[in-house]
Amino acid sequence: MTEPVTAEGEEVWRCTAPDCNRRTYGTGDEDDDQDLPPYSETDEHGAIVCFHGTGEVDIEATAELAAQDEPGDEDQDDDPVPAPAAVGWEPEAHEIRVKDLAHVLAGGWVRIYSDPPEGWRHFTEAAYDPDHDTTVAITYSDGEVVREWPWPQALLVHAGPDTIPTTTRPGPARLAQR
Repeated sequence: MTEPVTAEGEEVWRCTAPDCNRRTYGTGDEDDDQDLPPYSETDEHGAIVCFHGTGEVDIEATAELAAQDEPGDEDQDDDPVPAPAAVGWEPEAHEIRVKDLAHVLAGGWVRIYSDPPEGWRHFTEAAYDPDHDTTVAITYSDGEVVREWPWPQALLVHAGPDTIPTTTRPGPARLAQR
């Protein structure tokens, strides 16, 4: 079941299943979601949760928005304000293209499918300009810069360098301490 949603003046459709934030232009093709604009919604506690166009929670944007809305000491109410829903969510491994790493603001863990089975590597930034580059420059937390083709699939987990994902496919990341 879907319902119409307006995002940046454009009508799209959203899945109404309880655990599904997927949006589409109505074609049924999940790849169409990659082109959708980001959006935000208000949860049942009144907190604003930001989403990427794919329906994936934008944890950084949600946390930044929550920090901007925190009242100062003089504005404190006696009743505590509930934390945004995104704070308690378990990290997820999301399947993306290598070129999309350039849109990740705070870095994270990446596992590129075409690489040898080295597994997960923490990256701090990725740069890709399709008009000038043929590869994506990925800077890993150890300082190494690796150039990768932009098209291979990869798994991405938004998590800091002190933990490491143990999953090998999309879904819960199951982070372990390093």
